Amino acid sequence: MTDLREEMEQIKEELNSVKRLNKELLDHQQKQDSLEFSWSGSLGHWFWDLKANKVTFNPMKAAALGFKNEELPETVDFQFFTDRLHPEDYVEAMQVMRDHLAGKIPVWEVKYRILAKDGTYKTYYDRGKVTQRAEDGTPLFMRGIVFDISENEKEKEELLRKNKEWEFQSKRDALTGLYNRSNILVKLGQIVSRIKTGKLNTVSLIVFDIDNLEHQNSLFGPLFGDEMIKRAADVMKDVIEQEFYAGAFAGGKFLIVLPDIGKSEAKNIAEAIRVAFQNSEFSEPAEASSSSGVAEYVPDETVSQFFNRADRLLNKVKRNGKNQVLSE
Repeated sequence: MTDLREEMEQIKEELNSVKRLNKELLDHQQKQDSLEFSWSGSLGHWFWDLKANKVTFNPMKAAALGFKNEELPETVDFQFFTDRLHPEDYVEAMQVMRDHLAGKIPVWEVKYRILAKDGTYKTYYDRGKVTQRAEDGTPLFMRGIVFDISENEKEKEELLRKNKEWEFQSKRDALTGLYNRSNILVKLGQIVSRIKTGKLNTVSLIVFDIDNLEHQNSLFGPLFGDEMIKRAADVMKDVIEQEFYAGAFAGGKFLIVLPDIGKSEAKNIAEAIRVAFQNSEFSEPAEASSSSGVAEYVPDETVSQFFNRADRLLNKVKRNGKNQVLSE
């Protein structure tokens, strides 16, 4: 007798589940009669009977993940899909679902990555809403619509990548790959501002210049001058640390900004660059040398005053025979 009662209860619950679904489908059909869902990427509607934990959905949703109908379980539950969520998206998607089921937010609306049968991830945009609740507010039925936005996400990522690349290139000197003139000056100004606000202790500046560049151009042509400029830039990239900044200023002149570096260490860096450049091999038998002026920032200086001090030291080296590093 007990078994019969349990069987009757099960049949009753199955009938109630069918009634909930039929009610939902009828309501959905009445609304859809006046609206065509032709949005790009739509995988159709889904219906979730929470009490029976049974999900009814458009076969396109499973097909998009690489599953055939015969590969699906007889009864697809909510976990069939949520277990396939990307680990980084799972917590947020489930929290939004809990908040909606509890009535804290009006809809469940999330973007998530979901695992396809072949091991790749697709990106879905899902939106759903509880449409039936018990008298005590317990959610009984939920329905929604899902879109495959994988291609849109790829296009967006590619656009972001190109934007970042464009932003990077717009700050760079085409010949050397270092910061261009305007952006190395911007970087210098930013570093000085950080000192004035107490976020940085000091900064040193190297003003580097290739000696006799015009003479080398007259002897070997302007393309050789470009070779020397590019080689100087490569030396700087090799010598300075990642947290330092180098930029092409004009012709064979460069600025090197060294945050949190005093003038003594800055002079050592400048000397290392000078020696490496002088020992470089070139396509022509040129005598390669360089001169540098090194200055450490003085409190309350303007950026222009700071730059001019280092530049005056460079000019002093030029007057005194070149191929040296001079600091105050």
